[in-house]
Amino acid sequence: MNKHPRVSGPAGRWWQQLRLWTCTVCVLLSNNCVLAAPPSGSVSGGLVPDPVMASDAVAWDPELVVQRSQAYYRYILSYAFQLRTTIPDHLTRAVDELQSALETQPDEVFLLTELAQLQLGRGKLDEALKAAQAAVKHDPKHYPGYLLLGRIYSRLQQYDASQEAINQALKLRPDDEDVYLELGTLQATTNRQEEAVKTLQRLLQIKPDSLRGLYALGRLQAERGQYDDAVALLKRALAERPEFDQALRILGTVYELQKRQAEAIEVYQDLIERNPYHKMARYRLAELYIRQHDLDEALEVYQTLAQMEPEDVQYRLRMGLIYLEQKSYTRALEMFREVAEAAPSNADTYYYMALTYEETEAYEDALKALDKAMALKPETLDYYLHMGHIYERLGDRERAVDVLEKAIAIEPKNARPYFYLGLVQSAMDDYASAAESLRQAVALEDTDATSHFNLGVVYEKLNHFEAAVMHMKRTIALDPKHASALNYLGYMYAERGMHLDQSIDVIQRALSLEPENGYFVDSLGWAYFKKGMYKEALSELLRATDLVPDDPIIQEHLGDIYFRLRRFGDASQAWQRSLSLKPNNSAVEDKLQEIRHFLEDRTQHSPMLLRP
Repeated sequence: MNKHPRVSGPAGRWWQQLRLWTCTVCVLLSNNCVLAAPPSGSVSGGLVPDPVMASDAVAWDPELVVQRSQAYYRYILSYAFQLRTTIPDHLTRAVDELQSALETQPDEVFLLTELAQLQLGRGKLDEALKAAQAAVKHDPKHYPGYLLLGRIYSRLQQYDASQEAINQALKLRPDDEDVYLELGTLQATTNRQEEAVKTLQRLLQIKPDSLRGLYALGRLQAERGQYDDAVALLKRALAERPEFDQALRILGTVYELQKRQAEAIEVYQDLIERNPYHKMARYRLAELYIRQHDLDEALEVYQTLAQMEPEDVQYRLRMGLIYLEQKSYTRALEMFREVAEAAPSNADTYYYMALTYEETEAYEDALKALDKAMALKPETLDYYLHMGHIYERLGDRERAVDVLEKAIAIEPKNARPYFYLGLVQSAMDDYASAAESLRQAVALEDTDATSHFNLGVVYEKLNHFEAAVMHMKRTIALDPKHASALNYLGYMYAERGMHLDQSIDVIQRALSLEPENGYFVDSLGWAYFKKGMYKEALSELLRATDLVPDDPIIQEHLGDIYFRLRRFGDASQAWQRSLSLKPNNSAVEDKLQEIRHFLEDRTQHSPMLLRP
């Protein structure tokens, strides 16, 4: 053997020290040593002159040789402990050994830099700073020391000092990749993204194939929303190294942000093919399948993840939610029960159980599941909102109000509990209270179209016509395709016989969104009726009764049109159907009574008119 193999990592950086110190001892014992031959590509030189080249090697101070050998021994121990970081106290032992090495070689900048790096990794920033400062003090041209100082100052949020240290490193090595990456990182951290982009672009001018430069700039451009640039840079990095995992992950994320789902899926599948245990790629793949409504594909991926990490219940929770979405309620409950058994303190599991029970109309079981969820997380707003909803479904609106008022107490600045409370109060015909609750919801979230719509409905019930119109118009401004608001506004105008052209226009806009909505068709027919367009009105009302045959209002409107067209028998039949659907409707009863009197009166005065 005539030379040692190349060594990588910290031990490689200390190859010269190992060779020289060991050879120093060898020289004292023998003038022949295989370590004297430097490894291929190494640079001659180090802490002491090369013993092979020095004519006075045998005259070295033996005490110095021993000290340096002891220092190296301590460094090797430190390095060995760093390799075994799974044992908690080994990093501490690694620091202790480096400090012991420095006791014999207190001015050795390499040891000081290694200590600073190790302390930085441990989060001991003050100790790291002290060691790095000592390194550059002993050697003002020590490039690694300035780089480390830049990182440490940045972690300490002393950004001006960090900039100064990195500038010193840049002066020492103006073409080095690491210093540009460090400078770009500092600039991005301090919200100087444009400067960071220019720094990394300068690096790529110096070294166009820098993988780390391409990746760093690609990631930065992605964070800035420059997705096309990010994709181009990441693809260049991947052309250099197709297995570049981090670049593939960021590329997949960028594709997702660009809504290029198929390409994102391809990236994640590539990652999984390279590494079947790539959990992040599998998770993102499953989420993409869900977005594309490929629930079976998503389920398969989550099943694999659950097998890879059986202790992580989140995957099984996702599987349960997929079963719930697929209306496989039995399987969903089985999955949620499994999770509850494995992780009984997971409150969301019981919440999802409640959702599943509700779908099967097992409302009492749903309430019991919610009770368990609330016991574990008593301040969770969604649990109260859902419980209020279930009580409303059960018809127990008083308890629904009580639960929703507790929800308001939990989050008084959240619009949702006020909104749902307003809905329940409206269902109880307590329109004054409903208006107050919905006003609170709108005050907290003025851009929510649904809150404005429901408040408009309540105002209409309270005969506050102008306020109702205002909130319907606000709803439409926020959501021009809010079909119900368009219809409601048009119907309110038609009922009052005002703005009939506008009424017809907005109702037709509603119908363009929901052409088979029988209630909207009824509104259009009623607007035609109010404008005196009786034939058009009859055509629309007949279509409305086909679409919604059991609505008493539509039947009543049909009767009114027949009466105006003097088709009294048809009018009577339509009103009777309306009354059968809604008994004790005094307005319809009055119309039937009126038509009876009218027909009787006409029979007495003109009997021939009723003959066939």
